[in-house]
Amino acid sequence: MSSLIKNSDRVRQVLDFTGVQNGKMHPSDIDAVLEFDNKYLILMEVKYKDSYIPTGQRLLLERIAEAWCANLGKDAAILKVSHDFKDDKKDVPLEKCKVTYVWDRVGKWKQLDKPVDFIYTLNKLGEFWKCKKCKF
Repeated sequence: MSSLIKNSDRVRQVLDFTGVQNGKMHPSDIDAVLEFDNKYLILMEVKYKDSYIPTGQRLLLERIAEAWCANLGKDAAILKVSHDFKDDKKDVPLEKCKVTYVWDRVGKWKQLDKPVDFIYTLNKLGEFWKCKKCKF
């Protein structure tokens, strides 16, 4: 399968938030988002190994997911995805990453007993939500 990345060099450009901050407040990013039929939302934050999601970024992800769920009973999940690819000159294949934490619509983070394959997690969410499009 060919990569969806058209220009790896462009992707590697870092967006520098210097000058766009107010004390500890500054822009944040979301690494990946999947949305199906205006009904199901999956937010993903990808970190190297055991790196944590900083508090402000975690709160942002939770607030987006909570707002989505509050709107007509829609479903959302947040996945904390980990990888151990050491060579920062090479692309990290998301499909080879592991899910280590999951946030669900009841507003709880669950640390998984052991890291779970990323694709497996997406497929299980699709099964749980009965969303045929969430099948990889």
